[in-house]
Amino acid sequence: MPAFLFAATICVRIAHSAGQMKLESVGEVIASREFSLLRKGEKTELVVLMGKPEAFPQGPDYYCPYQIKGFGREKVVAIAGIDAFQAIQLALGTIRVELEVIGRDSGGQILWEGDEAGYLGFAELRWDRE
Repeated sequence: MPAFLFAATICVRIAHSAGQMKLESVGEVIASREFSLLRKGEKTELVVLMGKPEAFPQGPDYYCPYQIKGFGREKVVAIAGIDAFQAIQLALGTIRVELEVIGRDSGGQILWEGDEAGYLGFAELRWDRE
């Protein structure tokens, strides 16, 4: 299956499954990371929490909850995948994009203890198989 069709299929499944989820918390936290948003001489703390992937009650797919706390964001998001590994992988990619958007929209720079040059520590997803 071509990469773009594979990605489109996943997006449809995610939208259908995760769109019906309303979570109050990430549940059991399996990973967290603290970031600093530096802008206009001020420092704002951001915390990313990732919850344990869970199977959807109504189907075979899994979801992985995460939350970015700080900079006016508190919403818990559920990212779906075909299995728990894919749900984690897609959640990590989504977290990376959200953090990049926060940095861009704020006009600041997001840093963490593991890299002070601006690399957020989340790999970019590649859908091609070459």
